[in-house]
Amino acid sequence: MILCCTSSLLSISISPCAKWNETGITIAGTGVSGSDLRQLSYPQGIFIHDKTKYLYVSDSYNNRIQLFQLDQSTTIGVTLLSQLSQGYKIYLDDLDDDFPTIYIAMNGANRVEKWVKGAIRGIQVGDQCLGCTGVWLDKEKNVYMTEHDKHRILKWSPTTNITTIVAGETGKKGPRADHLNEPQGIFVDKTTDALYIADLVNHRIQKWSKDAKEGVTVAGSSEGDPGSDAKSLDRPYGLRVDEETKTVYVVDLLNNRIQRWKNGANEGETIAGGNGMYIIHLIEN
Repeated sequence: MILCCTSSLLSISISPCAKWNETGITIAGTGVSGSDLRQLSYPQGIFIHDKTKYLYVSDSYNNRIQLFQLDQSTTIGVTLLSQLSQGYKIYLDDLDDDFPTIYIAMNGANRVEKWVKGAIRGIQVGDQCLGCTGVWLDKEKNVYMTEHDKHRILKWSPTTNITTIVAGETGKKGPRADHLNEPQGIFVDKTTDALYIADLVNHRIQKWSKDAKEGVTVAGSSEGDPGSDAKSLDRPYGLRVDEETKTVYVVDLLNNRIQRWKNGANEGETIAGGNGMYIIHLIEN
């Protein structure tokens, strides 16, 4: 049974049955690709720094990290980092500080970089990450990296300086439970150490428990089939997991929607979007 209420003394939690306004409010970008301070070009990753009320955006084709205020007082961005090499997903650490540490999956440079306060250049962490698209940290500050081109997830330990494979098989792709296919966004549940993966071309979200040899499908088709109905995904690109309720929120790229999959559910529900050009195209054909 899926409950629609939660309670927590430690953190704010979103009910897995919460409703969202059907009309979104633009807080970053203009809808037109560009490079001025109001514009973005192929933004790939976002992260909210609650303490300073800033939205951090990986503005990939402009090779920069932009900051936007969340209070809607302005839509003009501030460039925090520039001259990057196509940064994709980002992760903010040290969230209690006014200037958090930033980890960037540098797709153009095939590595993850760590940027600390005042740095003039990033520091590579871990081994090469070929076609690096995703990054996340666990509670022990191990760095997880999506190696999109080799269909696997890497984990780098700051204690041992060793990089290991924690999901997928090098160079092997497909819908088998122990394989991935061009993975993208990742999320590590700090309460369980479970790794969640947006398995892009398998059209599913995979959950790999700690030290598991294969993943379990928690959203989308376990067989790797795309679709636009409630039970399906089409190229899931990013995700977040509510660590209390285990609800999974998915960027369902080619369906132009955000899907919410409650813990244990066999289908998702649309909480944003879902009426874009791709859906219209499917109806017309």
